[in-house]
This record gives sequence, structure tokens and C-alpha cells, in this order.
Amino acid sequence: MFSQENNSSSNDSIITWSKTYKLEWQDYTGKMNPDIFAYAVTSYKIDIIPENVKVDAQDNILNYQDLTVLANFYKNHSWAISTDVDLLNHERLHFDIAELFAKKIRTRFSELKAAKEKRFSVYWDEYSILWKACRQLQKQYDLETNHGEKKAENDQWIAKINEEL
Repeated sequence: MFSQENNSSSNDSIITWSKTYKLEWQDYTGKMNPDIFAYAVTSYKIDIIPENVKVDAQDNILNYQDLTVLANFYKNHSWAISTDVDLLNHERLHFDIAELFAKKIRTRFSELKAAKEKRFSVYWDEYSILWKACRQLQKQYDLETNHGEKKAENDQWIAKINEEL
């Protein structure tokens, strides 16, 4: 969705993805949800910025040249009941996958901007397609690694996603 969240510099409960910072267990400050059977939950979103996206009556984004996206981790909605290093590596990769798709969305937005595309619906459709693909890859990752329990498969995924990033 077109979200208007700011990056971590203005909100200490959000961490914007960075190649120089890896999530740590202390970043998981949310309360455990007893309805979810898991050792950890990584809450992330691909947020569209700036927060002041303005669309006119003809579906044109008035400040379309400023659009970009960030992969953000939400500390207050992320939690863990384990401090296992392999589990942390698994959870980190969920955030890395989010960044991989944020990068794909940024690339697509750049192409649209170069074509002087201004319509909100076009950006929204592209975002929606790639967000859905992100969610599908996240599910595939959990399925193939059994939520990180299969260490060899998890390590293969880490290598694959890091290469793509």
C-alpha cells in the first residue's frame, strides 16, 4: 500500500534497511502474539515516500519525481522468544528479501519517471505486483527452509539473496 512512514532517523521504532546494519535480537521489542506459533516474527513493510504524495483529480501524482521506496523494519511489531543465531540469520533474510523487492520497485519507479509517467494508478499497480511477488517469495523461503530449521537450505537462500542485493 502507499504508506507514508518516515525512516528510522525520525522514528526510533523503525529501522530502514541498510547494507551496513544487520538486525539484532534487541531490535525485536514487540510483545509476543500467543496466536502465532513461531519463535520469532519480523515485521517489515516496503514504504513509499515522500509522505506528502499528492494526486489530482486526473490521477496524476503532482510530485511524482520525488517518489521512492524504503524497506522498513518495525521494532514494536517484531518479537522473538529465542536468541538462536541461526534463527536470527533466518529473520534477517526476511528483511533482506524486503529490500530486494524495494530495490526492484525503485528501479521500476525510475523507469516510469524517465517515461514521465505521472498516473497514481500506474505506480500503484507496479507496486502491488512487486509487493505480491515479495510476499510469495517470503512464503517460499519459509517453506523451503522450514522457517530456518533446515540450515543448509537457509544458507543457500542467504547466499542467493545476498548475491541479488
